[in-house]
Amino acid sequence: MLNVKGALVLCSAFLWLQGKCGAFVVTSHRAPFTRSASSASTSLFGVVSSMSLEHLDPDHEVEGTRISASIVKWLDTEWMPQTVHVEMAESAKQSYVTSRTSGETDVMGILLRVAEDLERDWPLYDKDAFNNAWDIGNYVSDYIASRGAGIDDCKCNNKIY
Repeated sequence: MLNVKGALVLCSAFLWLQGKCGAFVVTSHRAPFTRSASSASTSLFGVVSSMSLEHLDPDHEVEGTRISASIVKWLDTEWMPQTVHVEMAESAKQSYVTSRTSGETDVMGILLRVAEDLERDWPLYDKDAFNNAWDIGNYVSDYIASRGAGIDDCKCNNKIY
């Protein structure tokens, strides 16, 4: 069981990593100590805010198809071409489309939807998959950030196809 101190350490680590490599940046309107990086700023006393999704295609089906193709290319390049990659990518696409058509505008919400949907159906993929549901959810988050959100890429992200 995770204690309060452990939970605080995990949350702090998550927020630090997300500010460095992921879908979220730390911003502030009141903290005196800030530093700028492209369109985002970070601060010691900032708050976490989600990146804009305005750079994505407004046709969620089209963007979902791009995400799916990108996932397949990533997994096929990382491992070897497999049918399970297409199946997991299709699930991620459907999760993305469902999230966006239901009004989701937060990258973390999309990441969670993708990963949780894959995890729910994991017995379908488990035998042949080399990556897990959360790897794919994180890839979708990195994909969204790479599509022009103004978030600097870092070496800890997967190559986006």
